Amino acid sequence: MDSASCLRIKEAMKAKVGGMDDEVDTLVSRFSDYTNHTADSWQQARAGPAGVILCGIPGSGKTALAATFAQSSDYPFRIIRCPELFASDQGQSEAQLLSSFAYPRESSSENACTKWVLVLEDIDVLSGSSKPDSLEARMHALLLECIDATSAFVVATTSRIVDIPFAMKRSGRLDTIIKLHLSDVASRVAALKIILCEFHIASNATAIDRIAHKTHGFSPADLQSLCLKAFIESKTELSADKLLDIADTMRPSNLRTYQSKIPVVHLEDIFGMDQAIQKARALVVEPLCNAEKYKRMRVEPPHGALIHGPPGCGKSMLCYAVSNELGINTIAVDAAQLRSMVVGETEKAIADLFCQARESAPCILLLDNVQMDGFNAHANKYSYSLGVFVLAVTSRPDSVDVALLRPGRLDVHIKLQLPNPEQRMEMLKGYMHKLPLGRALRDDVEFLANLAGLTEGLSGK
Repeated sequence: MDSASCLRIKEAMKAKVGGMDDEVDTLVSRFSDYTNHTADSWQQARAGPAGVILCGIPGSGKTALAATFAQSSDYPFRIIRCPELFASDQGQSEAQLLSSFAYPRESSSENACTKWVLVLEDIDVLSGSSKPDSLEARMHALLLECIDATSAFVVATTSRIVDIPFAMKRSGRLDTIIKLHLSDVASRVAALKIILCEFHIASNATAIDRIAHKTHGFSPADLQSLCLKAFIESKTELSADKLLDIADTMRPSNLRTYQSKIPVVHLEDIFGMDQAIQKARALVVEPLCNAEKYKRMRVEPPHGALIHGPPGCGKSMLCYAVSNELGINTIAVDAAQLRSMVVGETEKAIADLFCQARESAPCILLLDNVQMDGFNAHANKYSYSLGVFVLAVTSRPDSVDVALLRPGRLDVHIKLQLPNPEQRMEMLKGYMHKLPLGRALRDDVEFLANLAGLTEGLSGK
C-alpha cells in the first residue's frame, strides 16, 4: 500500500471518528506494514505484522475506530463479537471460532498471500481460564492457533487490557497495543463537529470550543449522549447554551464508580477562614487555572495538598469550594472504601482510582482520611499522576506516611484550627445572614461578640 492510499484511508477515518488522529495514524501505519509485507510461503507470511489491540475504557471509541478502519481499508473484512462465539452445544463454540477466521469472500480461497481484515471485539472474554479443561481455556488455546495460522490483519478490542495474557500479546501475534485515551480539548472539538453534523445541528467554532472546555473527561460516547439528550429536550432549535446546560447535569461515565457530584460550596460561602482561603487560592487554584504560565516559566506547580485540622473545622468544605472554584472533574472517596483485607486488593483499588482520575484529567482527587492504616504504603507509588491534583484530608497529620508529604506529592500543607473569637464572630455573622430571623442581629456587634464568647472551643460546624 503506497503513501497515497495510506493518506486516503487516514482522511476517510478521521472524517468519521474525530479526535483520534494519533490512534488512526498508528493503526494505518501498522496496516501499511502488513499490506507491504510479501510472502511466498506460510512461514514467511507469519513472520510479518500480525495485528493490534485497541484498548480503552468503555465508550472511548474502540468499536467505532475498528469498524471505521475495516470499512475504509478497501480490503475484505469481518467483524466478530467474541462473547457471541460461546454456545451451549458441545463443540459449537470452537466451530464458530474457527469459522470466524475463514476468508470472508466465498469466491476466493485464503492462501499465504491473501490480505484481509478481521475485527475481534471484546477479545478479553477469550483470555483463558485457570482451569485447563474448561471451555474458556480451550477457546483461548484455539484462538492462539488461529492467530498463528491466519493471514488476516487482526484488530482486537478490549476494555480490560490487564486480562489479556502475554501469550496473546507477544511478538508475531497482537504485538501492537493502541491505547485510546479520553480526549483533550482539541480532540473533543473534532469529535463534537462530527457528532453535531450527524444530528444535522449547525454550530459555530466558538460554541463548539465552549462545549469542549465544559466537558473535561467526557468520552466520545458521553459526548454523543450529551448531544442526543440536548436534541431530545430541545423544543426549538438546539443551541450551544442548551448543550452547556445539559453538560452541567451530566458527569463523565468514567467517574460514576466513585462520588463525582460534590456539594455546591464556594469560597465566598466559607466564613472566618480568610488565611486558609488565601493560601488555597495561591497554591491550588492559581497553579491549576494558569498551568500554561507555569509551563512557560518552567516552574513545576504543586501536585497535591494536605488539608489537616481537628474534626469539624471545615476541611472537606474547603476542598469542595476549591473544586467548585476550578470547575473541573472531581472524584471524592474515603480511604476506608479502598482498604481491603484481601491481599493485593487495596493496591488494585488505589491503582484503578488513580487510573480513572488520569483518564478524566484535569481532575481533582479528593481523599478523605488518608491516615488509614494500609493506605499510605500503597498510595505512595500512585500519588503523582499527570493532570491529577490530589486534595488529601486528615485530622491526624502525624499518622500520614512522610513519603506522601515529600516535594512533588502532597507538598502543600494547609492547617485549619478551631476558630478564635474573631473568626467565630465572622462565622456567626455569615450564618445569621442565611436565617430569616437572624438578619436583624447580624449587624449587632455586641450580640455577636457575646455569642462568640459563649462558643469557646466549638468548631464552625
